[in-house]
Amino acid sequence: MRSSFTSYILPAIVSGLLATGAATHPNFWLSWLYLVPLFFALVNAGTGNALRAGIAFGVALGLPSFYWMVPGAARFTGSSTNLYGIAVYVLSVVFLAAYFGFINWLFALLKQRRQTRFSFIADAVIVAAVYAVAEALYMNLTTGMPWFGFHAGNGLLANLYTIQPASVFGMHILSFVVVMVNYLLAYTIAKRKWTIIVYPAITACVYVVWGSALYAGFSKEQPVAAPVTVALLNQNIEPEIRWDDQNGNKLVAALFALDSIAAAQKPGVMMWSESAVPWTYRPDDDLVKEMLRISSAAGPMHLLGINTDFADNVVFNSVYAINKDGRVAGRYDKQRLLSFIEQDVAGLSFPFLSSGGFMVQPGAATTPLQTAYGSIGVMICNESTLPQAAAEPVRKGATWLANLSNDGWFRETYLADLHFWNVKLRAVECRRDVLVCSNNGYTGQVKATGEVALQVRDDQAFVKMVTVNQYDNVTLAAAYPFLFVYICAIGLVVAAVRNRMLQPGST
Repeated sequence: MRSSFTSYILPAIVSGLLATGAATHPNFWLSWLYLVPLFFALVNAGTGNALRAGIAFGVALGLPSFYWMVPGAARFTGSSTNLYGIAVYVLSVVFLAAYFGFINWLFALLKQRRQTRFSFIADAVIVAAVYAVAEALYMNLTTGMPWFGFHAGNGLLANLYTIQPASVFGMHILSFVVVMVNYLLAYTIAKRKWTIIVYPAITACVYVVWGSALYAGFSKEQPVAAPVTVALLNQNIEPEIRWDDQNGNKLVAALFALDSIAAAQKPGVMMWSESAVPWTYRPDDDLVKEMLRISSAAGPMHLLGINTDFADNVVFNSVYAINKDGRVAGRYDKQRLLSFIEQDVAGLSFPFLSSGGFMVQPGAATTPLQTAYGSIGVMICNESTLPQAAAEPVRKGATWLANLSNDGWFRETYLADLHFWNVKLRAVECRRDVLVCSNNGYTGQVKATGEVALQVRDDQAFVKMVTVNQYDNVTLAAAYPFLFVYICAIGLVVAAVRNRMLQPGST
């Protein structure tokens, strides 16, 4: 008789370690297999063992995924000790373990009580729905903590066709199908019913064919306006470097050099990274005026990351659309702030080495920037991890999307990679071309089809030219980002009621 450790804990640990390669570093082929050991343990598990297996999975995933917090904290704070990093690391692993413990316990509670010939299919749908609903809740509870952005279906982002259904049902359909296929495979192995392996195979194949059809259909879509030529200007300034008397002149010279290089290529728009100018905007700012003068012959509009005053030691993290004559065509203020970094949580925040003590005020509304170069929906930094951040401006008429970011503090972690994968997901969900310019991260373009037109990363400053197509259609996923989640939630309620009715003594 096998012990509880070998029956439940060990398989969960194996899946957790595999998850670091399938979900935090998207891997298409591994996505269809990495949850099989965990679900193999859950096929016959009660709620107690399911809870323990889920906790083990979360610990195995969290320990390697969050370790960057320990050395990173010293860089963030300028501290010689790692107490901040160790504390956040431990709490993050505990939080992730509790989350996975809960959702696997919930599945064990909801799975079919009365076993029939096809009850394993119902269980596969139930566990897939549990993961989809839980991920949506988890994502929205941790909007300011993108390091918790674990989605079971992340690996499908690595394939052009398997990402396409996100345009219909949003990002959570990816997790749903991955979890369902993994459970069906696990059940096949656990019960040694080899003939039913056809079910996960058919599920995966139908999903891929559906995605291929969606890609082919949208590829025929025609843009609604002339394409826009955009210069992406990435300064690649390390976050430890301060804009002070020692470094200021050199940093300004580098900024002007980029401005000049981009202007020579005569773009319609010059798009910078988040907080490219690290102080607050004023119409008479000498630096901004000189930037406009340098590019005046080309006459572009600048999409510039620069803060806006709100109160003492409080600013908006803003993006300005500034015309060639210096007039501001529009401004977007970041709404979804980084927890502990841009805003405190229960009075707690990281004392960042280069922050200057400023905190950020969330913006009030998501309104596209109305410009001569289209209606631009703006996302700043971690906002690109949230479907609603892209869907809302698209519903309001945005014809293309821009993500200005600074991945400096996370440049040596998997988060910089996931940032670009999320940009790809937003492009497909909303069927919009998306540009990203991230200091110390990836800079590039993802087309509305999901095809990556440009993806570059360097430790030196650079300028890249891209051409953006404009679209005005609104996908089902953009109109109702969480429709699929609501459908799954209703299904889980039905499963819970059915289980209750089948309990002995129920009437």
